[in-house]
Amino acid sequence: MKKETKKRLYRALSAAVGAALCLSFFVIPDKSFNINATSASIEQKKDKIKELEERNKQIENSIASLENDIDQSEKKQELYLQKLNAIQEQLDNYNNLLYYMEEDIAAKQANIEALNLQISAKEDDIAQKESKIERLNAENEENLERFGDILHAMYVTENADIFSVLAESADFYDLLVRTKMMINVSKQNDDMMQQLKESIENTEKIKKQLENDKTDLESSRLNVISEKEALENNKSELTVKQKEASQLSSEYSNAYSQYSQEINDIVNKQEELQKEKKANAAEIAAYQQQIDREIQLAQKDSNQVYQEGEWIWPLETQFTMITTYFGYDDWRGGNHSGIDISGGGIYGHPIYASKAGTVIIAKTTYIEGYSYGKYVVIDHGDGYSTLYGHCSDIYVSVGQQVEQGEAVAAVGSTGWSTGPHLHFEVRVNNIPQNPFDYVKKFW
Repeated sequence: MKKETKKRLYRALSAAVGAALCLSFFVIPDKSFNINATSASIEQKKDKIKELEERNKQIENSIASLENDIDQSEKKQELYLQKLNAIQEQLDNYNNLLYYMEEDIAAKQANIEALNLQISAKEDDIAQKESKIERLNAENEENLERFGDILHAMYVTENADIFSVLAESADFYDLLVRTKMMINVSKQNDDMMQQLKESIENTEKIKKQLENDKTDLESSRLNVISEKEALENNKSELTVKQKEASQLSSEYSNAYSQYSQEINDIVNKQEELQKEKKANAAEIAAYQQQIDREIQLAQKDSNQVYQEGEWIWPLETQFTMITTYFGYDDWRGGNHSGIDISGGGIYGHPIYASKAGTVIIAKTTYIEGYSYGKYVVIDHGDGYSTLYGHCSDIYVSVGQQVEQGEAVAAVGSTGWSTGPHLHFEVRVNNIPQNPFDYVKKFW
């Protein structure tokens, strides 16, 4: 009887326990399940954010690369502009020289034409003088012939004396006339001879002077022609250089325009990338808002009760160097949502929970160069939470309860980090606060 009673009691107790377990399974809410579900949703959005951030990183790299391309194109453009200015200045000098050469050549040509006219005039004058000389020579020959006749007559009468003149004279008056005539004839002969001599000498002198003038003019003309030919040769050489300079100027101008177009294309590409980056940033912001809401929901689903008391420093006390404070940061060009704590040999040292709470995010996957890398978020209740970023290792999991001062991760340099450090945030209702408003400064 006792054994049967015990069996019945055992079966009743088992049934009661089973019913209680079934009832608890269907009635009691599973907070850890909700937290895990929320965490999964957050992780999906985080992954999407990382994807967008990675794309933006690629865009940033592309923009930076395009900046380098612009710099190179601008340098090349500046170089070609300098070359263009130099060759243009050279071309201007060539044009000026050609202008003055053409002016000089025109002046030389005018001088040649003037000398040709002078030479032609001298040739006409010489021809006239030669004609006059021929006429004078003819007159001289005639006078010489007449003078010869007179000499012959005088020679014939060379032996006649004054007595024959007297004998032939009819009277004294006739004698005087004959005597005077003989004297005049003799004087005329002397005068004629002198005039003949002077005429020939003057004519020869004039002819010689004209020939000298003509020779001088011809020499001047040849000199001017030589100078003109030299100028024309220089002009030909300069024209070749001018054409070469014009060709270079055209090439440099085309190169300058080409680089201008390249720069415009690059700038347009940058603008397109900036637009895409802005759109991605807007999408990231939207996802971040969703994450914030889901963290808030995760905090609401959490039963964590806020524990009054001080917040403790999240690292060992030898690590107190602040490399970046909370608030606006020039280097980032924006607000810094926490403080960065570093120090010599900090890598791998433990990170402690600043307050007791429930782990609502334990991110172990990340994209290099982005965001917090590996990080932990702990809900402390009443809307308070802390974030520990750039960890090298994560010691906790989502839904895990942690005590104040418990090691939750190790210091690293994952994500967007330039060296080993802890990025530490304190949030109230998911809004970043200055950690020094909560954590006691003990140094």
